[in-house]
Amino acid sequence: MTSLLFHNNGDGTFTNFSKGSGIAGHLGKSWGVVATDINNDGWMDLFVANDTVPNFLFVNRGGGRFEEIGLEAGTAYSAEGKARSGMGIDSADYNEDGWMDFFLANIDEEIFSLYRNRHDETFDDESMPAGTGMPTRNMSGWGLKFFDYDNDGKLDIICANGFPDDLGEGSSYVRYRQPLLLFQNTGGKFKDVSQQSGPVFSKFFSSRGLAIGDFNNDGGVDVLVLVNNGAPLLLRNNAGRQNHWLGLHLVGKKANRDAVGARVTYRSGDLKRNRMKVGGGSFLSSHDPRMVLGLGKRTKIDFLEVKWPQPSGAIERFTDLPIDRYITIVEGTGKWK
Repeated sequence: MTSLLFHNNGDGTFTNFSKGSGIAGHLGKSWGVVATDINNDGWMDLFVANDTVPNFLFVNRGGGRFEEIGLEAGTAYSAEGKARSGMGIDSADYNEDGWMDFFLANIDEEIFSLYRNRHDETFDDESMPAGTGMPTRNMSGWGLKFFDYDNDGKLDIICANGFPDDLGEGSSYVRYRQPLLLFQNTGGKFKDVSQQSGPVFSKFFSSRGLAIGDFNNDGGVDVLVLVNNGAPLLLRNNAGRQNHWLGLHLVGKKANRDAVGARVTYRSGDLKRNRMKVGGGSFLSSHDPRMVLGLGKRTKIDFLEVKWPQPSGAIERFTDLPIDRYITIVEGTGKWK
């Protein structure tokens, strides 16, 4: 199947630019996709998760052209050279080194992939040393997302799981219905904290889509999980409001309106963090467009800087910011409200 790329004409219409971009020349299954910037050149790249065939990593070379480098980057196959069952995908700088990484869901026995960016358009799969490998070994993953569930300033991971069909129900280790997983970032490594994070993590579901968003505006990012042939699950976050935070709604003017690709840097005392607003992520899901910046127990933000995405590239810096509430920043106004 051919992936499709539509160019926004800016007048409410789109042009199919799949062939001109080079994307149409690569056939896959395209289960999950995320737009991010892997090489810090300011242009949005695309990771496409493919089930049982090699994953694609399309690097934006400018001028509307993409180069597929999945094999060279180390993200197309497993370390053993096998195509895995890529489903949900997300991107974030989980280890705070200034470069965007990936987390990818696979099927049981394949282990989910945690791709650490090596700063040269290649990646290492750090799933085992980082702590996400063994807990996902018998899981079949779908929707997933990086997010700071406890607002301590470090990006955690949540995963929705479930075997594709009920043929494996009788197995001793593979079940059709599987638990959700929550990984806490302990500083570049991850700890499975599912069992101490609420009764829902002890239950089993045939989960598929997963979206995040703060539905009650208390600063704790909540989670919505879609269940195959079942009612959806709305998980209210009770941990996020135990720490301080700032919610951010970015509105582009010269940049795209949703500010996808924006880089946000903030400092609060000894805490300095960089966040990128990616496009898409997870599996067949759309997320709350607002960002929530965790502060831990710190009570003041020293500064916040927004680098707007291309074609803008403008940088705006803000001080005297509130905490524990949402603000809106419109590009070019130099102020928040």
